[in-house]
Amino acid sequence: MEDTSWVRTLYLYFMCVVSIALLAVGAVGLVSGLVHTIAPDLGHRDTIDRVGIGLSNVGKEIVEIVEERSADDAREYCADAGADFYDSFDECMDDNGGTADLGPVVDGVGEVKSELQSQIRKNSIDTMIRGLLAVAIGLLLFRVHARRTAVFANGLFPVRPAAAADEPPADAPALDTAPGPQT
Repeated sequence: MEDTSWVRTLYLYFMCVVSIALLAVGAVGLVSGLVHTIAPDLGHRDTIDRVGIGLSNVGKEIVEIVEERSADDAREYCADAGADFYDSFDECMDDNGGTADLGPVVDGVGEVKSELQSQIRKNSIDTMIRGLLAVAIGLLLFRVHARRTAVFANGLFPVRPAAAADEPPADAPALDTAPGPQT
């Protein structure tokens, strides 16, 4: 039978690389999910989210402009022609003081934006959970396969054996222990 230990070694190192890649992807997903949960405006899932939030922002501004323009038109009318039909400026403004109440429209636009942000947050939490799972699976794969390789057999950061009390450390300079005067 032929020696196939190189296949096992290749498999173990390949699984170590896969586990490290899973750790990296999981960490990125975890951080991304956390950021988008905190700030949902950064976490648009697709074009529809961008369009929906953009339209809700623009819609609020349009309603404010329409209300302001309508009030300006009513003031101009009451100042110019309203004096012929009304006894006072205030009475004219009460009758012609603007368009119908657009508050429900503003509230509806705000609810749409709030719902989109809620959906983005939920999607971000899903991304965080997937990131955590990828990190956990990556750690498990690394732990199982790495200890069977020559590089990681003693652990990721192997502990060096303690030197004997009478031996200097290997990286220390040698001391002169010859008898006689020392300089």
